[in-house]
Amino acid sequence: MLNAAKFTISPIAKLAIKLVISAVLVAVILWKFPIAAVVVQLQNAELKWFLLAFLLSEIIILSQAFRWHYLLIVPTETKVISVDSDDLLTSSSEPTKPKFSSLLRYTVVGYFFNLLAPGGVGGDIYRSVALGRTHKILSGSIASVFVAKIFGLVALCLLYFLAYPLLPNDFRIPKYANWFMIFASVFLVAFCAFLIYNPFGDGKFQKLRIYRAYPIRLVSAFIGSIFMQVLVVLMQISIFKAVGISVPFSLVFVIVPITVLLTSIPISFNGIGVREWTMLSLTSFSVNAENMLASLLLGYAMIILQAIQGLAVLHFPTRRRVESRE
Repeated sequence: MLNAAKFTISPIAKLAIKLVISAVLVAVILWKFPIAAVVVQLQNAELKWFLLAFLLSEIIILSQAFRWHYLLIVPTETKVISVDSDDLLTSSSEPTKPKFSSLLRYTVVGYFFNLLAPGGVGGDIYRSVALGRTHKILSGSIASVFVAKIFGLVALCLLYFLAYPLLPNDFRIPKYANWFMIFASVFLVAFCAFLIYNPFGDGKFQKLRIYRAYPIRLVSAFIGSIFMQVLVVLMQISIFKAVGISVPFSLVFVIVPITVLLTSIPISFNGIGVREWTMLSLTSFSVNAENMLASLLLGYAMIILQAIQGLAVLHFPTRRRVESRE
């Protein structure tokens, strides 16, 4: 009997498919919408609103580091060394406790890798692995970043359902978008419950079960996730204001969660193309398409600025001081 060949797609082929999807979606936008009108909107953009959006993005980074601090669990049965340097501690194999400054630095640098890696998860991979290897807490670091990612998505779902009833009748969104959010919310809540209360014992998610012993940390991190996602929406509102888009706040609290969740599905390169068509379709009856595309381009400018900031911090020298504590 012949064994059926297992069909697999190489990473390069997956990347090529995502690039093609993004390229096709962007090409349709370039063909359908007058780019000259988009450029005019960008030229008339108000700098004060863009600067406010950038300030909010900096606060978001700070809140990410605080949330990571609450979720990162260092084993207590081993000697802990408080480290100020981000260099690898090759002289010790014991877990070490990172200071908040280190968490913040890895978070900032992660935005540079977000720009480079397909799928928009490059920053999460970098900061979880780099900090984990530096402080000999790799599994705990990966688990904390993973939980933070899931909490962020759940917080977006919560904001969506709080804002949806407040939408004016003139700004209703398609029903399929509402059903998508219901499905995504149920899936994420069930997934969280499975990760923490996994009854099947050993497995790749076994490390996450440790959070059952830290309910206060989970609650604090989730509240932090809600706060951070509110800032994300406010940042989007500021970008809208920069190009003259004036819509009810409730609409932005609805369209941002849908857009973020859809772009989290790995079908395009960093969500490019999917992000644009999602925002355009959700606001087609309330926002001029040229204004919306201009706001999206300003959003990409924000991403590039964050990446440049991350690159600068990556090459910024750090102190090489290690203090040992019993």
